[in-house]
Amino acid sequence: MARKKNEVPVLSVVTNPPVALVEAAPRSELRLDLGSGQRTKEGFEGVDLHGDAKHRVNLWKFPWPFADNSVTEIHCSHFLEHIPSREVEERDITTSLKESERKAAVARYVGVDMLCAFMDECWRILKPDAWMTAIVPSARSNRAFQDPTHRRYFVQESFLYFNRDWRQMNGLDHGYLGKCNFGVEVPYSLPSEEGLRAPEVQSRRFHECWNVTIDWHAKLKKLL
Repeated sequence: MARKKNEVPVLSVVTNPPVALVEAAPRSELRLDLGSGQRTKEGFEGVDLHGDAKHRVNLWKFPWPFADNSVTEIHCSHFLEHIPSREVEERDITTSLKESERKAAVARYVGVDMLCAFMDECWRILKPDAWMTAIVPSARSNRAFQDPTHRRYFVQESFLYFNRDWRQMNGLDHGYLGKCNFGVEVPYSLPSEEGLRAPEVQSRRFHECWNVTIDWHAKLKKLL
């Protein structure tokens, strides 16, 4: 039997002991749309240097001006692929910090891969068990490479690097990969005609063919 159109496989990782990735009921608290661009997602407050963002923040400067454990939900669509492909340097530390805060920030962020520092900040400001949705182009699609300003390319497994247990299990608990700890589920979008194929055909095409996956829609839950 062919898979229904709206059924999508997911890549997931669960910590040990298992943590159920159950989405909590919505609450009227702070929800941020990071890299919101020209139009902020409805129900969220935009964070960007452009467009209609409520918070004018350079997300490539660390740390961000949001308190620990203060954000109910994060949305980030087609922004991660634009993050510079390099490690954080002293010039990337927020300049408005007090001297003691700046020294702590330098020790914390300098030398960390910039994408990992970005994800660490997301993890820091989210409340425990809160969710982040990150949408990025699939690295197996034209969509990932057509924009000359894209600096990062993602496969499903890329998001496993944001789970602490997975990093430790694979001997990858290096400082430059950051400290965040997210539960991870990564469904994806695909052309409508792909959903009409038999499951075994879909699986083969998923692994072998170009432009079968369009975007990854990663769901990341903050774990302690």
